[in-house]
Amino acid sequence: MIQYYEWLPQLETIEGVSSISNELLTFSFSDIKSYVQNINPFHNEAISKPHKFDFFLVAYHKAGSAILEIDMEKYDLSEPANIIRLLPGQIVAFNNTSPDFDVDVVIMSKSFVDNLLVFANGSVPFSFDKRLNAVVRIGEREKMASMFIKAIRHILDENAENPYKSKIVQHVLMAIFYSSEKISKNEVEKPRTNADILSKEFLALVKEHFREERQLKFYADKMCITPRYLSRVVKECTQFSAADWIERFVVLEARALLKSTNMTVQQISDELNFPSQTFFGKYFKRRVGLSPKEYRRIG
Repeated sequence: MIQYYEWLPQLETIEGVSSISNELLTFSFSDIKSYVQNINPFHNEAISKPHKFDFFLVAYHKAGSAILEIDMEKYDLSEPANIIRLLPGQIVAFNNTSPDFDVDVVIMSKSFVDNLLVFANGSVPFSFDKRLNAVVRIGEREKMASMFIKAIRHILDENAENPYKSKIVQHVLMAIFYSSEKISKNEVEKPRTNADILSKEFLALVKEHFREERQLKFYADKMCITPRYLSRVVKECTQFSAADWIERFVVLEARALLKSTNMTVQQISDELNFPSQTFFGKYFKRRVGLSPKEYRRIG
């Protein structure tokens, strides 16, 4: 049976774990190993079982060895100095972990990543593309990865009461993503299938037309395929349905406009081609949990 985790609140209370409640966790596996052993004496067996996470994870493999399995594909972590990237919905298991196996981990909730995208006006080079390898060897650049993760932990530990600590961490994460972009550009992509090509074409169309078109049929017609087939291949390649992607683009743009402009809610509603401000307000609240005015006020 696959264990499913929306978040890991129990880790927030452990000594050695730095966190922003329900949004971000960072720690070294060696720091929480004794905790894991205390709650489960058979922890090596436990982590070898499949787990499914509903959050983003970036880890730096700094010591020891293991076999990492992601969506039934195996990665050999026989040598340290690897970056591991996990997306929401992926199924993960660690096998054959050596006694000295250790990783520095940053876990981010989906809402934290959405806020990061708003903060960066959607330009964060953090790929949702499953074609890119989940494990990337960084070799001599290992000191950079370790330094950035240590910086995040220091910020969280030294700024516990600082109301702006989330924004400070966002700046550091931006530095991590942009610094590692060169690594991503140089890595070899997995062979592209027809589904990969269609998914990429769909996302490009959504980016171009989401302000005017939110109907899946519009994009399917543009691509000369059925809406059902489009939805299936996009879900298969990206973990999100086609409708989810359209919503994400629309909501992300709405949040960015509410936070970074003086446009009225009515003007934003018109900009995103909603039939009325009321309809826009209901659409936004159903997906964000706050009305546009509430979101702007607390943001």
